[in-house]
Amino acid sequence: MIPPVPPRPREEVPSPYGPDGPFRNLHRCAQRLETGDWREVLALLGGDGTSTHKLAAVTRLLALSMFQQTVGDVEQAWSVLHDAARGLPPGFTKVDPDTGHVAAVLQGAALMLAHEQAEPGGAQGPERRLTLALAGITWREQTELEQLRNRPYLYAGARDALVRACQEFLAWVEFAPETWRRQIPPGQLQSFGIVLPRTLHQPTRKNLCERASRLRKFADPAQGDVSDSVWADIGGYPGLKALALESLSTQHLTAWRLGPRSPVPKHLPVRTGCRAAWQFAQDCCPQPSLN
Repeated sequence: MIPPVPPRPREEVPSPYGPDGPFRNLHRCAQRLETGDWREVLALLGGDGTSTHKLAAVTRLLALSMFQQTVGDVEQAWSVLHDAARGLPPGFTKVDPDTGHVAAVLQGAALMLAHEQAEPGGAQGPERRLTLALAGITWREQTELEQLRNRPYLYAGARDALVRACQEFLAWVEFAPETWRRQIPPGQLQSFGIVLPRTLHQPTRKNLCERASRLRKFADPAQGDVSDSVWADIGGYPGLKALALESLSTQHLTAWRLGPRSPVPKHLPVRTGCRAAWQFAQDCCPQPSLN
């Protein structure tokens, strides 16, 4: 029997959200979630003495939402993020009066932090800083999904949906460094109630057409599935990836992930896989100089 592979050692980074202490692992989790490393977050929570804290529940839900995005289930990711937002303090969220959907509010959280820092002796405690960090990550993840959900013109046709699905695959799987690190044995992942498909990292027709179908139905439940004929017409994966990179090369990184009118949070980085995929597209398909 082959022994399980232990998590890859990572260089310890001082937490920007507060000093080490009771929340040490949760601060580390927030750092990993900022980059998109949901696998290591689940491993950290498994050995975290503060895992019963209310913010640990939010942290775990954020990691699970990223897992759902990794496998292409945007509808389930949206639902899990709703639960994560419900775990945040009221000052960091807003509730849609029509649907009851709970969303994190980045501006409100940032203003609250600035106000408290301006007060005499208003230094942030570890729990408060951690709350702000998790609220920001929740906002980022919800904003990404919201712009996929509320911009149905992104999938005007099945071909458009397939191209966007390929971009999501590149960001969440192909260019995400966590995909290619054996951090957590499959059995340990199963203990968290999740199973990664064996073909997750393979850009097969089945994987990408299913991703595209889920994207279309996420924006409009009345839309149909993306058929095999669309895959064949586009030239299989080589043709699809070429179109995805060409389209991505014309977009700004933040606008691609958060939408064209979204504010750019200086303290909240884009996930590593997104940035790597976008940079690869810029290198592959450089735009002509205006000079």
